[in-house]
Amino acid sequence: MIKVANDPAARPQSGMSQADLILEIPVEGGITRYALVFQSLDPSKVGPVRSARQSDLNYLPALHAILAHVGASESVTQMVRDAAKTGSFVDIDEFQHADAFERVAGKVAPYNAYTSGSKIRDAAGDAGHARVDVPALQFDALVGKAVGKEATSLAIPYTGAGKVTYTFDAAAGAYRRTQGGQATMDADAKKEVMPDNVVVIKTEVKEIPGTADVTGAPSVDFRSTGTGAVVILREGKRFDGTWTRGGTSDMYRFTDSAGEVIPLKQGLTWIHIVPDDYDLSS
Repeated sequence: MIKVANDPAARPQSGMSQADLILEIPVEGGITRYALVFQSLDPSKVGPVRSARQSDLNYLPALHAILAHVGASESVTQMVRDAAKTGSFVDIDEFQHADAFERVAGKVAPYNAYTSGSKIRDAAGDAGHARVDVPALQFDALVGKAVGKEATSLAIPYTGAGKVTYTFDAAAGAYRRTQGGQATMDADAKKEVMPDNVVVIKTEVKEIPGTADVTGAPSVDFRSTGTGAVVILREGKRFDGTWTRGGTSDMYRFTDSAGEVIPLKQGLTWIHIVPDDYDLSS
């Protein structure tokens, strides 16, 4: 799992088209940050890599991942290192594993740190090549009994990060994504990043006291367990339902209003974490 910037200066990023799962998490000042999760492919080039956040601890115990990042605040660095000692994930921080990262030419700091799957695995030692059991999201080629409606587009009303829109491309069987009016591209692969599933999890997003940056914007965390509203897009249909999650070692489960499981299509899944008050009606 590699932390990648998503403020406008970071775009277009590299490595996104090789991910199995992209988590888009609110951080501060209206911007979001990506956690790119690679399971079936090891990416050849990923970045720009940025810092870890307290909210990463909401899903690292479930993924049993190698976390690749460039530092963090002093308090979060200690949180991450302490949590990694439990053995539930491996912490690969550039400040401890400089050889796993490179500072590329033509990019200005802090947007010039890049890595690869092989570098991260090598830095993790034996753990980088060990098998782990990860609780699964629910996939199925058919939606089964879940009830959805025809809906070919969805807008997510981000402010500082720029509004995100998804539009279903029937020929590709996936969703075209724009942010701030621009197509989401993979700079290394030189192609659009088109998710097969879009999952928008609504929950409480709260400011963390004492974490304001130089602009005065505090970092945020979010409630990742319990239940809440979810919107799922797959194959040109929209499903409005409920997410449930027992603990941070569990994976999310999605059901419709009748309690039927809403399965995902095999392929790239893009999960957004957004505040409860976001209007997802269009």
